Amino acid sequence: MFQPEVKLEFVRWYCSPRNGWDVFVDIDASEEGRTGGERKTKEAKRCQREMQSASATVRSGLESLGVKVGGNRKKWSQDRGLPLVEGDRDIVAFHKKRRLCLIGEVEGTSSGQPEQKLYKAIGQLVMATSAGELKGWKQTLVLVVHGEEIAMHLGRAKALEKLSISGLALGKTRTGDDWLFGDALLPKVLSGELRI
Repeated sequence: MFQPEVKLEFVRWYCSPRNGWDVFVDIDASEEGRTGGERKTKEAKRCQREMQSASATVRSGLESLGVKVGGNRKKWSQDRGLPLVEGDRDIVAFHKKRRLCLIGEVEGTSSGQPEQKLYKAIGQLVMATSAGELKGWKQTLVLVVHGEEIAMHLGRAKALEKLSISGLALGKTRTGDDWLFGDALLPKVLSGELRI
């Protein structure tokens, strides 16, 4: 799965607006295959076409769920009476009734080296922890990856648990998900099966 596809599946399974969540998802042009020069090889051209096709499907899927895709996150927060989460975040979700805030960083299939992409996402979440807690909200941070190689690298980053960051290797179906570290009850908390 490309990065936008991983975002869609994570939102669908864990923080869907249909379950009371207000969700903002950022999708960069690079994740949609809209940056960089002309692709040289057949494989690179094929990959770009697949990324572009997948991103259109993902945008439609997220919007049909009621997710705000891209744009001004500050205005989105103000319009909904939500606190602003500082920084560049892949997924920001709030459940007003349960006073939960979820911040997610996501990595999927890409042409880059998996460990370098992972280190960037780790840095984003470490910076999110440095921004401090949102007053009156239970804040949850999740690093979501898809793909065997990047999941292997994430599994070795268990020190993130000390910063209250959970690691998830997203499967092809929700039953195939592997929560590598973090709060073992988090999947049930996010889905509403367990109240905190």
